[in-house]
Amino acid sequence: MEAIAGNEVPSCHGGLENLDEEHDYRIDDIDGEVPANLRGTFFRNGPGRQRIGGEKYGHWFDGDGMLCAFTFDNGQVHFRNRYVRTPKYVEETAAQKVLYRGFGTQIPGGFAKNFLKMPANPANTNSIYHGGHLLALNEGGKPWKLDPASLDTVGEFTYDGGLERGDVFSAHGKIHPRSGDYVNFGAGISGFGWKGPKPCVNIFRINPQGKLYRRAQVPLETFPFCHDFALTDHYALFFIGSIVFGNMAHVMLGTRTISDQVTFDASIPMQVIVVDLETLSEVKRFDGAPGSIIHFGNAYEHGDEIIVDGMFQDNFEANDTLSDVFNPAGRFGGGSYRRYVLNMRTGAMSDSLVCETESEFPTFNTAYGGRYNDVTYTACSVANGANSFFNGIQRITHDGEARLLTLPPGLYGSEPLFAPAVDAKGEDDGYVLEVAYDGFKHRSELQIYDARNMDAIATLRLRHHVPHQFHGFFTDEVFSAP
Repeated sequence: MEAIAGNEVPSCHGGLENLDEEHDYRIDDIDGEVPANLRGTFFRNGPGRQRIGGEKYGHWFDGDGMLCAFTFDNGQVHFRNRYVRTPKYVEETAAQKVLYRGFGTQIPGGFAKNFLKMPANPANTNSIYHGGHLLALNEGGKPWKLDPASLDTVGEFTYDGGLERGDVFSAHGKIHPRSGDYVNFGAGISGFGWKGPKPCVNIFRINPQGKLYRRAQVPLETFPFCHDFALTDHYALFFIGSIVFGNMAHVMLGTRTISDQVTFDASIPMQVIVVDLETLSEVKRFDGAPGSIIHFGNAYEHGDEIIVDGMFQDNFEANDTLSDVFNPAGRFGGGSYRRYVLNMRTGAMSDSLVCETESEFPTFNTAYGGRYNDVTYTACSVANGANSFFNGIQRITHDGEARLLTLPPGLYGSEPLFAPAVDAKGEDDGYVLEVAYDGFKHRSELQIYDARNMDAIATLRLRHHVPHQFHGFFTDEVFSAP
């Protein structure tokens, strides 16, 4: 792709083009100075390609997972990217054509090619380093393990069989700060009745040594699009919303994709299920108005109440854009940042708007996970003349005081991630890391901000672009590649 010339402002779509090459180098094109007290590894995951051969995938969720690692050590930053060597990636790369179904992708050739073939796991949504394991995550399958230094693929990971056949593992597990346990979930089937399969949520708890030592099921009434959950010190909270899957028989038969069967059903109210973390059993349900939460910020307990921050959606029109990512009319937008208050004694639930700015991908200092925190960072969609993708970053306090940074037209960012300073003294003592795509140059850059005031610290320019990714994870460990 050529850089844009003249006064034309490029859209976000160049940032969806493939990065087929794998790189390994120290970043030396820097404005400003990398803080000496920023030390560790910033992992990011997302679809590295949306095309194979001359064919486009049928949904953004179907691109093959590509991990990026930015390693910070002694004021220097090293970049590395590697594709996850799933069977889908390996075989389609060799054949240079679509061989696997996806969330919204069918294998060319019609019914016979897709009959009884379930969608592949592209391992493309998130990453976690816990218990000595670096995992690439996608809620459509099991984790894939990688070497944290080289990013070489080790293989599908089951926690020594703790994840059983048919189990899936979400991309949004959370580390419980007090215990160090990793809590995750996956959609499942608890059995069959006269109406067909009985939906449930499988919940998993993994200790700091990486052993899956507890699991349980919570029954559901529908098959929801449950992408994320919230975690407090004592509870896991699942917002079972109005985005639901229809008749999955069509998917199994191969006549339709999962994306075709996902709808927003305004007749289904949002239900909140509260699960005790010790027993992994349901303790209470709350009923709310129709809607869905795609991603959550923090959650905490205050007396009889549980407070939960989340990004609310009252439709799923975004799926049209996600199914046709190169359509110039498509717009990748956010949601409404809302706060929910659940009273465990009375059963009452209320919510309020935290801020007016269209937002997504809320992140915070994860050391404060499950307890009161004051500062959250979000990706924002702002009307700046080029708002086809996230183009701003927001630092917002618990009381709604916000500082919004808008990227210049033609630059597009995504999830901002907090990285604590080595000698941190407080919640926001650290840095915000943002990977932004420059549509004018068809290159990406890592932007570093002071998390206390969002002042720019440094910009590190890569030698190429990085396709728009989903989520990231920061660890204070520095890994040395062989």
